[in-house]
Amino acid sequence: MNNKYPWKQAIITGLIVSIFAIGSFTVADSLNKHFAWGVNTTTIRGLTGLLALIILGIGIYTGMQSVKRSNSGKLTFGKALLAGFIIALTTGIITVLVGFIYCDYINPGYAAYMLSESKKAMIADGKSSAEIAASMPGLRQQWTTGGQMLQALVGQTVCGTVIALIMALFVKSKK
Repeated sequence: MNNKYPWKQAIITGLIVSIFAIGSFTVADSLNKHFAWGVNTTTIRGLTGLLALIILGIGIYTGMQSVKRSNSGKLTFGKALLAGFIIALTTGIITVLVGFIYCDYINPGYAAYMLSESKKAMIADGKSSAEIAASMPGLRQQWTTGGQMLQALVGQTVCGTVIALIMALFVKSKK
């Protein structure tokens, strides 16, 4: 079995996931505000993140299939898992880089906007002033560029690895 790694699929998946996450959030949030749908911005962000995981799963699958094809239809569980991990980690790194550019250069007000929206959501949920005040330091950290970068790297890598673990069971060669 040769050591083919799915770098092409990893880079393509990373670019698609990061552009989709930022683009779909921006469009959905804009439509939400324009049409006054009343959906909380943090909910929109969460949903776009979940959809990005579907794209990550598709990328992992194509990467596993690519490795399998290059090995004449043979793929061990370990090689499938490694391919998925490479794609997940690469996607995480690319998402971090694109997120950094977005948060620091394209939309430098993103952190303040999300902090404000998080506060509005807590008020709408009936949280007391004391509960809101106690939550603010953690939310400030969460919405910083560094916080966003850490969440992207860990989220894409961990979720992608879990997806790869499950998918490898089905994509590996049958004995």
